[in-house]
Amino acid sequence: MAAPMARRAAMISLVFRRLFHGSAPSRCQEFDTRMLEIVVCPLSKKPLRYDPENNELISDELNVAYPIINGIPNLIPEDARLIKKPEEPQGSATEGTKEQ
Repeated sequence: MAAPMARRAAMISLVFRRLFHGSAPSRCQEFDTRMLEIVVCPLSKKPLRYDPENNELISDELNVAYPIINGIPNLIPEDARLIKKPEEPQGSATEGTKEQ
């Protein structure tokens, strides 16, 4: 009786190892960019853009990045990360308003 249970536990363990620690991702695990037509930021309700370098969906309005895991966007706000805004050059907007 113990042998079949041990065999079943080993089989389940093998399945989970292959799912979560598999080698190179297969084609079906890549993000399908056609999803960008329907997926929006859950907070701002604005369109998202795909960042293939970091494998994330970006909300430019809120500066938030949502991870894509196994080709599936994780749009849970608590799992997103804040990203920095690109800094503007110093003094470009205030040079003409200096007091004399």
